Amino acid sequence: MADLHEVTFRWPRTDASDVICTGTFDQWSSSIHLSRTASGFESKFKVPWSDKVFYKFIVDGKWTTAYDQPTEYDSIGNLNNVYHSPSKP
Repeated sequence: MADLHEVTFRWPRTDASDVICTGTFDQWSSSIHLSRTASGFESKFKVPWSDKVFYKFIVDGKWTTAYDQPTEYDSIGNLNNVYHSPSKP
């Protein structure tokens, strides 16, 4: 069994030219550009099992959250999208 869980993060709009997803899974390094799809942008990421992952999107240079995904405030008051990875099988 893999040490990490694979998850796909999606930006649900097609009107952007560049979308980056960044968060606790990459130490907020803004290094991963999402691939364009017919319905928006997406990319697969590896995250720890049983973890709460905070993330945001950088859409054409602007930091934002996705409206169709769960959000939560972090410990310093920033609104982020949040993903709860499952327990390791």
